[in-house]
Amino acid sequence: MSSRNFDFMENYDRRVGRLAGQAERYVYSDPESCLFKLRLMVETMARTLIELQAPHLVDADLSTMLRSLERSQILTRAHADQMHAIRRDGNSAVHGDPTPGPTAMRRLHDAHRLSGWYCRTVKRGAKVKLQAFEPPVRIDDEKKKGYWKKGEALEESIEQQRQRTREALMLFSEKEDVDKIAASLVDELKGWDELAIAAGEPMIDAEFVALVMAMDIEKLLEHPRFGVPSKEAHAIAEAQYDAFRHELESKEASFREQRRQLALGEQEAGE
Repeated sequence: MSSRNFDFMENYDRRVGRLAGQAERYVYSDPESCLFKLRLMVETMARTLIELQAPHLVDADLSTMLRSLERSQILTRAHADQMHAIRRDGNSAVHGDPTPGPTAMRRLHDAHRLSGWYCRTVKRGAKVKLQAFEPPVRIDDEKKKGYWKKGEALEESIEQQRQRTREALMLFSEKEDVDKIAASLVDELKGWDELAIAAGEPMIDAEFVALVMAMDIEKLLEHPRFGVPSKEAHAIAEAQYDAFRHELESKEASFREQRRQLALGEQEAGE
């Protein structure tokens, strides 16, 4: 059966394209199955990429694989966020949490955004022109349309809350390229170094300050200013990551409950 948004993947990764097409067909009739298929799609993508980059992690869990792909810069922050969103909501669906249709539709849209990038990554040089996402056609009664609008509003609210939480915990926003900013800071601070030398003042450690401003905990701790061994620096960075993850997970639990209440109300209205 053809797919409105994913047929083009047949030429790049048939299994991933088939999973995406199945998810698309379930988005209205069975949102939980849609999310399950999307999570499997993302896991299949991650394993394919991991086999190219870090084969020893091919049997790791999805979260570990995604983190490895982020560290190796195969995944941009935007793509990582989309894949983690599908992973989280797919996990909720697998564990039986009722899912509003708009949640599944939003993740389907994320999967579409990822699909063009993925095809270009697995087939280097491929010219993939991603068409605009087309939501599958649906005809509903007015009551169901009302619940759908409530679900869309809830998803928009959740996305805004997620963004505010990330920005409160991180120095840079998700749209900023941290590596470019850090490099720019180094160049700028080296310029100040030259002025300081000319004026006979103490030098600014450009690399050190840039690392502080970029909040790269692991590299910062390994810097000669601190001299923490790599293994210990890695452990501290992991602890920082765990604290950040715990804060996000507490927020996600609240989001899941809001979605559950909406989905249950929608199910009761349809009975």
